[in-house]
Amino acid sequence: MKLVILKKGGEPGEVAINPALVTHVRSMAGPYTDIYFGPHRVAVEGSFQQVLFKLNMDSPARPSAVA
Repeated sequence: MKLVILKKGGEPGEVAINPALVTHVRSMAGPYTDIYFGPHRVAVEGSFQQVLFKLNMDSPARPSAVA
């Protein structure tokens, strides 16, 4: 299992995310991006593009984002 560590959006601390479980990603106002796991949401720091890059690192078989 691969975990990606990101800073939590607007809160202290970090969160470890398994990219294989991400269902969708949504940009937010400001420097934050929402990551969804089905009905569960985690806000993280970083632009939409930065977060997608981190989630897709070392995973060339993952599909690219569709706008």
